[in-house]
Amino acid sequence: MNKFITLIIASFLLFGCKENSPLSDVELNDPKLISPEITITKTLNERGREQTKLVVFLNDKNNNSIDLLKGGVLINNRPLGVSFDGEAPYYGTSIINLITEKEYSVEIKLADNESYPCIVKSPEKLLGSLNLKEYHNMTKPLVVYWDYNDNPNTKYFLEVRYENQTQEELLELRPIEARIGFHSFSTQFLEKVTEGKGGDILVTLKAVTSGAVSAKFNGGSIQIVESTCRQVTLGSVDADVSFFNKKENEEGQHKLTPKKPKEEAKKPKEVSGFGWLKFVLFGAGGLLFGFILFSLVNKRKNKKQ
Repeated sequence: MNKFITLIIASFLLFGCKENSPLSDVELNDPKLISPEITITKTLNERGREQTKLVVFLNDKNNNSIDLLKGGVLINNRPLGVSFDGEAPYYGTSIINLITEKEYSVEIKLADNESYPCIVKSPEKLLGSLNLKEYHNMTKPLVVYWDYNDNPNTKYFLEVRYENQTQEELLELRPIEARIGFHSFSTQFLEKVTEGKGGDILVTLKAVTSGAVSAKFNGGSIQIVESTCRQVTLGSVDADVSFFNKKENEEGQHKLTPKKPKEEAKKPKEVSGFGWLKFVLFGAGGLLFGFILFSLVNKRKNKKQ
């Protein structure tokens, strides 16, 4: 049984909690004083919009970041500029393309002009969009599908966030789940996340590919973090079933309502030519009646005379 665990992915948690290191005022030659935290991120949001960036923190022993007084940071021989998040300096760029099976080398050059490489290779297949419907009946398991990347250096995580809440559930997928390319959220989990109320959840899949930093540093990491997400509305009925039930109810009510007799049914069918027969009969009768009336009038005249 899968256990939900709390994981710390450095690239998402370091912003806003660091300060400028005192080592920023010193020319550094000793890599053991530095623990680099390097993250290339590629995000694909629920609207299909893609964003890629590189962030490099050079941490001291207190996890505060260093702005090298002399030296610098390069990505594939291209120098990176320095930016600040509050008081914390970091090296980075948003002009970077994540290409499959490409080696990304981040070199950290110190005051003595010595460079120390940190290298990560992108996977053979990058994350695409998640296969999820916009609506799901939460009384049934929610199954998530994706295209799997068979890379031994890549780990997969699923994150579920309920509506606008800051708290989320983060799950590290087992290798067999990642290899098959799908995961099923149980009905109990959906009840737990939404407190039985249903509503909108944001499902995010993260693929974290790890590389290697120079052994001269005091630890550290270099990673490619891909993420793709979809929003799902959870309800208590099936959207399709609800639609068909409504349609069946409307048809049932239509059947129960007595049909009005057609106007044509009220009228007796006329025999072909009957109109002409009526005309002849009524015309002959009229002539006969007129003849009799004329005879009676003549007889009365003759008697008077």
